[in-house]
Amino acid sequence: MKKHFYLSIIACLICLSTTQAQNADQQYYNTVALKFHYKATSFVVDTQFVASAPQAFLLWSANVYQDSTRSSLSLDQFDASGNFISEHIVPQPGKLLPSLLPKKIFRMKSGKGYYLLGYVIQSPNLINGIPVYSTPVLLRLDQLLNPVWVQKLHFSAVSTANANALIEYNDLIEAVNGDVIIAGRYSPTPAGQQINILTTRLTSAGAIVWNYQYSTNSTCNANALALTEATDNNIILTGYVELCTSGFSGPRQVLFLRLQSSGIPVTGFAYLGATTESAGTKIVKRTNVLGNDAFFISGFTDVTAATGAVNRQVLILDVRETGAITGSFHVGDAGIEESNDLVIRNLGNENYLLYLTGFTTSYYTAVSKEVFFLQLRYVPGSLGLVEFSTFPQTANYTERYGLEIKAAGKDKFAILANANYIINSTSNTSTFTNVLIRDLSTTNQQCIKLHQPPVSIINLSPKQLSVSPIALSFKPYAEKYTLFQKVYPKLLCGQFFVNPYDALNSGVIEQRVAAPAITPDKLEPATKHETVNVYPNPASNYVFIEYGKPIITRVQVKVFGADMRLLKTVEIKDNSRQTLSLDGLPSGMYFIQVGDRSKNETFKVLKQ
Repeated sequence: MKKHFYLSIIACLICLSTTQAQNADQQYYNTVALKFHYKATSFVVDTQFVASAPQAFLLWSANVYQDSTRSSLSLDQFDASGNFISEHIVPQPGKLLPSLLPKKIFRMKSGKGYYLLGYVIQSPNLINGIPVYSTPVLLRLDQLLNPVWVQKLHFSAVSTANANALIEYNDLIEAVNGDVIIAGRYSPTPAGQQINILTTRLTSAGAIVWNYQYSTNSTCNANALALTEATDNNIILTGYVELCTSGFSGPRQVLFLRLQSSGIPVTGFAYLGATTESAGTKIVKRTNVLGNDAFFISGFTDVTAATGAVNRQVLILDVRETGAITGSFHVGDAGIEESNDLVIRNLGNENYLLYLTGFTTSYYTAVSKEVFFLQLRYVPGSLGLVEFSTFPQTANYTERYGLEIKAAGKDKFAILANANYIINSTSNTSTFTNVLIRDLSTTNQQCIKLHQPPVSIINLSPKQLSVSPIALSFKPYAEKYTLFQKVYPKLLCGQFFVNPYDALNSGVIEQRVAAPAITPDKLEPATKHETVNVYPNPASNYVFIEYGKPIITRVQVKVFGADMRLLKTVEIKDNSRQTLSLDGLPSGMYFIQVGDRSKNETFKVLKQ
């Protein structure tokens, strides 16, 4: 009897340990340099494509002095449990080296490695003998986090007249052909001049392909905060454009700007309606429809509360590539809710799950801001709340806000957050970084609190913008860095665990790379390619697929219609001959794509 009793206790303890791991809070800080405002801006959950490979949790962050001109970059790597592994590429504060402030990091899709975006402040590396105050910097790293190239971007002919120009990129993506596209804002001088949208395209070797600033009208400021690539390789930007009341400034409204792959504008809109201000902070492509893709835009909007006061809330838009709005909604309560990042999951049949993070002030008095995790279900014309949760205070801080959200396993998400911590009663608050884990497979609420903010429709309409491109002559300049100090994790709540392999296969879309534009004249008939054999062609109700390459990662077969609409997806798990059913599909031309993340082969098949 005692034996069974003890076994039941052990089982319960194991159960509790497992459920506690569902909602975890990990803090990162530099134990030997607490004078720093340790602050993060972007991160990657990553591993190799096979489950047996070492699993790593990669965090890009910055050791930041109160004096921002002495800030520095720390590229820190952690294992799946949040334990420190290594750190790379860090300019040491106080030394005669550039100081770098981070912006974004993402994993390459067309190659092996990472891209990082940031900017340097008062670099001692002069350009043409001239000191430049603030300059964007782009880093390409290999799989081991060693730099392939590191370069800052500025005018080809730097002079005292343009050395202090405002050049700031906010987001970057990798195009389907492997190019890097970055977007942000530009002004000839930081003050007293109009601020325009800035977009630059570079090759994977770091060479500039084109570089434009875009004026949305003659007097108002505009800024690009996020971008993505459409299936037809057009570039879609969101952010804000100001509706000027005096001078260059005015209320901000959501921006939608569509560019050709060459950088030439196609169309631009500002979305207006019953809102004082609004902005788009993230855009994710949700379809693969050549020339008519659909996109989710998340951000914020100021709506008017019952008291008559302005109330900032989360904004969700579903827009087509033409700029037309399919659905527009806001989510929030009595306080402020502001979204900073969005990832999505496609459930099929125009059904989606949306996952967001940001901050709220609606439910707390002890802290001024708290991180939120928001889960929504979307079908065209309808948006429903699944969960709105916050992470209750587990340490002595005054505010905390979510910056980015990434898949961290099956139904598990990691949120990168910053918080203003109070080190002691005599010191000022210092910013430290948190990573929070939310596992949707548990009902344990130990480390989260649930709330029920309303979801409401907001009526917005597009206002056409006149967009004028102006070419800027930029040039890459090499930068150099050295190593500094590492950070250490501190467990605050629950057990921290990330499963990067499951995250890669979770179906969560963070920043979808556009599928190559496929046209019939570019396709070969179904035949034997390098690794794949598809036959017969023409076909009746099925085709056979032989995949000859060793399967070490996920291999999928995708069937597209003549309109490039995805009709069916099947996974290949071994090298035996596979039978792909075409039952239920009408006679006509179909495109069958076979491959893994590294390579796909496409076949044109006629069904009779």
